[in-house]
Amino acid sequence: MSRRFRLILSILPAMLFPQSSNPAPVETEIDAPERLQMLVREATCAEASAAKSAELNGTSLSDVLSSSSGGRAIFYVSPDGKDTWSGLLPTQQGSDGPFASIERARDAAREKGGANTIALGKGDYYLTQPIVFDARDTGLILTARCDEAPILHGGSRVRDFAQQADGRWTASLKLPPDEGVGDLFVNGIRQTRARFPNAPADGDPRKGWLFAAKCESAIDVGDGNTRFCFHAGDLPAVDDISGLVADIVGGFRPGSQWGNDTLPVVSIDGASRTVHTKGTGYFFTAEGSRYFLTGAKALLDAPGEWWYDPAAGQLHYIPVDQSLANSVVVAGILPTFFKLDGANGMVVSGIEFRDGAPAGSGKFYTETRGFGTIRIEHANGVKILGNTIQNVGVGVHVTESKDALIAGNVIGDVAGNGIYVGTNYGTFGKSNGARILSNHIHDIGTTYIETAGIWFQAADNVRIADNLIENTAQFGIAGGSLWGSNDAVYDAVIEHNVIHNANQQTADGGAIKLMGEQADPLNSTIRSNLVTGTGHLMNRADGTFWPPGYENTREWPSPVSWAIYTDGKASGVRIEGNTLSGNVAAIGINGGWSNLVTGNVITHGSGAAFRVDDGTGRGWRPSWARPNRIEENVVSVDSNSGIAAYVNAPDLGPGFVQFARNRYSGKLNNQSFRIDPRIMRSGEFGSLRDFQKAGADTGSVVAPPE
Repeated sequence: MSRRFRLILSILPAMLFPQSSNPAPVETEIDAPERLQMLVREATCAEASAAKSAELNGTSLSDVLSSSSGGRAIFYVSPDGKDTWSGLLPTQQGSDGPFASIERARDAAREKGGANTIALGKGDYYLTQPIVFDARDTGLILTARCDEAPILHGGSRVRDFAQQADGRWTASLKLPPDEGVGDLFVNGIRQTRARFPNAPADGDPRKGWLFAAKCESAIDVGDGNTRFCFHAGDLPAVDDISGLVADIVGGFRPGSQWGNDTLPVVSIDGASRTVHTKGTGYFFTAEGSRYFLTGAKALLDAPGEWWYDPAAGQLHYIPVDQSLANSVVVAGILPTFFKLDGANGMVVSGIEFRDGAPAGSGKFYTETRGFGTIRIEHANGVKILGNTIQNVGVGVHVTESKDALIAGNVIGDVAGNGIYVGTNYGTFGKSNGARILSNHIHDIGTTYIETAGIWFQAADNVRIADNLIENTAQFGIAGGSLWGSNDAVYDAVIEHNVIHNANQQTADGGAIKLMGEQADPLNSTIRSNLVTGTGHLMNRADGTFWPPGYENTREWPSPVSWAIYTDGKASGVRIEGNTLSGNVAAIGINGGWSNLVTGNVITHGSGAAFRVDDGTGRGWRPSWARPNRIEENVVSVDSNSGIAAYVNAPDLGPGFVQFARNRYSGKLNNQSFRIDPRIMRSGEFGSLRDFQKAGADTGSVVAPPE
């Protein structure tokens, strides 16, 4: 954790709003996530002692070894082993020693029967197919040997590159007809699939894009998922479009850039300047949608780019430097390394998973959720502890499995979701009781931006606590229903997390979001989290971008971004004791009732401190509905154009939200409160006094400058 976070965490108690009615502080583990991660690895390794395991007592991870009682056999695996050996020795001794493959160790454990342990020795394991565990593996522990670091790669190592006359390098790579290279890694660093325009050398997310044109013959919005138009001169000549893909960010219209997709190109019509794609049943494009093309040989022209020729079984690559012969090159093929299907109580611990295929966006209404480096299906009580998962498609995916514990892991540089807990679209089985604790999750949504560090749905009684989440494309934590009662969540607790730099790639997102499409109270809590740096990225139809942190409540379309918000009629949520600093908007409520926002500290925002809208619940007022309450918060407005509260609820009137006993400071003026319906005498905008005279606030004060 950076020194900045340690400093913020050390001063948090002094920042919280003093209220005798607030609950007593809950001891948090986030002040030392690295220590916990290391301790989990040490306590769960193959030869761990009872003394080391006891060090977890007093933390929320004290029961991580509850299923690892004595009487186990240990089967050892090593890259230097042989599957003809017994697997009962950790190293070679004469003509015996460890197994060479995890599959052989799994089969030996099944043959013995009972709950056993597989211990992986140090070194590199190159997987060519997913390893499947099932009900025969109930209670199995798959872990590292103590003080050793096994590394599992999601594909083969590529050797014997030959330099060509044009400066490119090629290597033979024969794959089955239905397989391709998902990503290429050189010395552990992801390389760039051949693309146009080339990726910006400085990593600026505002560079390296083309922008869709307005079609001369307007297309129906429903056709926007299968075609888009381009400006004259934008596209390079591509004679062979096989493998060509458009990676595009957009929505129904300019200003709704809330998602992306990778759309295979079917044809390019030069006369009408139209790109026809295979599309999806869900994604839409419009004028100004930003995109780049990737996957064709003609686009291979920059250092660090690669292209795979499936017909010839040959990999083409332009190295960043010429020391390729001494580099470790891995072709990432597998989106799933381990599949736990019915393997109740299984433990996976202390292993590094890396270099997989970037499949599995997490996008709803599709089957693209069907991946995950560790994928858990119909397996209850599984524990994923102290692993490192990097350069993969989805980190950990839990489907229709109860009481999962995912703790002490480092998950980063992930194409889609870091952790997903929920259901299969169309079956809607529950994943109740999940605990997601003390993980470090970073750089999420590198390919698919409509994703989260942690995403959960169809999962009741979930606890997400003490995680450090940094640099996500859209959400830090996203939970709740997208389809209604089928995937509803209840009794969720999201607490003591640190979330930094969420929503770095979309125009509509935030650090923590709860959805409530089922339209009843969620009875859930978001408390004592620290959120900083939540941003947005949005371009206009002409390809220019809104400035970072921009918010203008008078303008639409316009980027929107929240530190914490409820959406889709989410009701009955308590947002309490959070510290939100340096975000755009701080707290938003969109469409739901009976939410309580209390005891939060809000500083240095570039947008509204509170943004309340009846949009997703317009006209909806159930019999149990009570006003949303925003009370006893501390708010600093740090710019002359800053908004303390923006309420847009014309259909539901002033009874939709009630403010009370908040403390405001900073640059407040007669434009600091905006409310529709216009109940203030001053009109749509007014001061705190105007707000109170209209009956929308009781007891709030403006603190004098210090």
